[in-house]
Amino acid sequence: MEFPSVQIVVAGNIIQARAGETIVHALWAAGLARHVQTGCIGGVCGACTVSVRFKDGRKGGTDLACMRPVEDGMEVFPFAVDPVPSAPPANEPTVEKLRAVYPTLDRCTKCGGCTVACPMSIPVMDSVLRMQRGEFEAAAEDFTTCIHCGLCRAVCEDKVKPHNMGIWVRRSLGMSQDYPALDQRLVSSGDGRAESEWEYLLTGDEAERLRRAKSFREKGTLS
Repeated sequence: MEFPSVQIVVAGNIIQARAGETIVHALWAAGLARHVQTGCIGGVCGACTVSVRFKDGRKGGTDLACMRPVEDGMEVFPFAVDPVPSAPPANEPTVEKLRAVYPTLDRCTKCGGCTVACPMSIPVMDSVLRMQRGEFEAAAEDFTTCIHCGLCRAVCEDKVKPHNMGIWVRRSLGMSQDYPALDQRLVSSGDGRAESEWEYLLTGDEAERLRRAKSFREKGTLS
């Protein structure tokens, strides 16, 4: 079965691509993989950030090259976002603690550009406003699907760093919770149980390992 061909332009290179394939696959087929960074190829790592536009007025914007299908007349511009080191989380987070780590918290001018840029449809601007009000549980929920691509930060003229703050909130809330079962597991980690479990799961041929993994997942024990 033959797929219709479409023409796209990536970083000034004219490419004939198959309709329906992603930008990344079109680049691979054309021998131009170097133009876009890749990692997971599944919309999780955020490495393949690009900017897309059309001369005929169709809506473009920012996107992930591994997820965006090609369209005829599409112009693609690699938009790699430099990483920013994350700040250590804080126990019992407060607005004051967040503001001390990220003084950019109050710079938001409510333009909405961060929300538009997010490939995961996170309500980024609204979440920043929630963080300003100390509504951390809601903000943490907002950023559950964040892939840390940095596009919200890249398009923000006020340098707010929304994704860094969102991840800081999630990590801070996580370290502030009590997990008795996990604590007990950590206390007993020196009894050799973990080593036995790994040996059980990694012994045997592929079919046997799969059977054991399914059993362990269902029962939570080796027996």
